[in-house]
Amino acid sequence: MGKERFTINPFPALELSDAEKNQLLELGRTIIEANFERDDAFFKGGRKVDHRRWKLAKEREHMLVHTERPEYKGADAMSNTMHSSSKLPAILSVGRVEGKLDDMMYGVVNPTLEDMRIKASYVHDFDGAAVLSTIVEPTVDEPFNSVVVKWMEMDIPLRRTGVVQNRDYVYLECTGFVRMANGDRAGYHFLHSIDFPQIPKLSNRVRGDLSICGFFRQVGPNVIDVCKTGLMDPAGDMIRMLAVPVMTEAFLSPLRYVHCGQMRKLTWKMEKAHAEARLHGAPNPGSACVTCSRPSTGWTLGKSATTCKCCFRVLCSGCKIKKKISLVTADLTLSERKINFCTACLAEASLSSAVEIASYQIMENGRKSGIIRSVTSHSSSSSDMTMMSQMSM
Repeated sequence: MGKERFTINPFPALELSDAEKNQLLELGRTIIEANFERDDAFFKGGRKVDHRRWKLAKEREHMLVHTERPEYKGADAMSNTMHSSSKLPAILSVGRVEGKLDDMMYGVVNPTLEDMRIKASYVHDFDGAAVLSTIVEPTVDEPFNSVVVKWMEMDIPLRRTGVVQNRDYVYLECTGFVRMANGDRAGYHFLHSIDFPQIPKLSNRVRGDLSICGFFRQVGPNVIDVCKTGLMDPAGDMIRMLAVPVMTEAFLSPLRYVHCGQMRKLTWKMEKAHAEARLHGAPNPGSACVTCSRPSTGWTLGKSATTCKCCFRVLCSGCKIKKKISLVTADLTLSERKINFCTACLAEASLSSAVEIASYQIMENGRKSGIIRSVTSHSSSSSDMTMMSQMSM
């Protein structure tokens, strides 16, 4: 990802009136409710895929991605919901992912440009992006609830040959939870193309359309049910053999959401430890490996001993565990670094609460700006925000 593709917004500021924001909130609420009604029936039916309608296109780990058969003419055909000239199929991905729902949602929510960049480094779901307008910000009480207008660009194979051009999308993105009749939660991630005259089409790119909705449910102590449906119409002269693989790969992104959330928790733990060390000094690293207790004498060979970057204790070469951490530096560069950790700190970060960490970060950001935001920035639409974050089904 080129640095400038995330740090330079290609559009002028998008100023939305309260009426326009309310219209977008209503659009999101209506489509999410309709999608959840269909998804709930599909979930209660055991996620049985109708293979007369859906053809398996890709499989990875425990996720299956299907494309809607072109010959399917049922009234519920998803391809009927978007006026597509490309005749590209609707897509359905279903499966199970290991992890906790809150960790997954921490990996999904990305309301700011910095969050988008960090998420993209772990999930690889787009190649350029910008935040155009924020309608609902996450709060201390609802840290995974957001409604944002965004732009993103996706790199297409053979784009450098001039045969095809990259695709870009302007869309409404909503994240949060719906509350089911039994009290359980289902996380949602919704993207839907929208048009604004202030956001013109860019040269050397083709503006596509998309409408995608995913739902995530905790169905076991460490098991998340995933269902994601929608369409991605790249428009223009896109070659089908190039378009479908790009689209199906995008529908496998839930496989990486939990990892993204886990790495964000680990990053927070590391940054918190370093902030405390700057105030009070780092603790004594000790003279033996913090994991196996092996004395450091002899195995450092005159070099500085490796230390865990969370607890600052010594690690031997056999016990250190490297993790790739993504950070946005002061000069807006995305830095991906392999950093050493000990087993205990990794376990502590993994078991920590994503909700508490996300809420703490929001509180800290509020303090830095002189405001602790416990309500949305769009106060005039507070009732709509409550509806979006606590929809009951």
